[in-house]
Amino acid sequence: MSDFILLGAGGHAKALVEAIAELEGTIVAYIDPQPADWLNVRHETEETAVSPEDGSVITGIGGLSPTKLQKRLEMLDRFLTRRFTANALIHPTAHVSASAVLAVGVSILAGAVIQPEAKIGRGVIINTNATVEHDSVVGCGTHIAPGAIVLGDCRIGECCFIGAGAIVFQGRSVPDGTFLPALSSYTGD
Repeated sequence: MSDFILLGAGGHAKALVEAIAELEGTIVAYIDPQPADWLNVRHETEETAVSPEDGSVITGIGGLSPTKLQKRLEMLDRFLTRRFTANALIHPTAHVSASAVLAVGVSILAGAVIQPEAKIGRGVIINTNATVEHDSVVGCGTHIAPGAIVLGDCRIGECCFIGAGAIVFQGRSVPDGTFLPALSSYTGD
């Protein structure tokens, strides 16, 4: 694994830190307006206080709305513009098909499943026990919440929030910026 700079230190960041530790990586610093009493590493409040030589960035800010997800993606993009790396993070208990394609800045958490030929966009969160089935595309900045299921051959737009336990039915296209509540289903038109 490698050294990581954590962007944000809230609840979502805790799951990332645990995954990084299990993968024998290291958090070398975090950027957050507030200090986090649970992190014992270098704390910075300004993005410019770190450089690409410090490590790969990982976005520790979650997002429960399309607006927050857009801001999260913009933050990642600022670091990419500054030539930081943003290695995909895959929890050791997740399953990612060898034919799936993962963009930079992706976080795949414990128990998640990414099936063959799925394409996961820049800065996406595939949260705990979420599933993205075969041939589906998940747009940049989207958050697939815990236990959500995206069935095969779906197209999920950018900065969407697919709530916990929600289901997107086979072959559906979800527009950019969609908020799908927990335990709901998306059947399209």
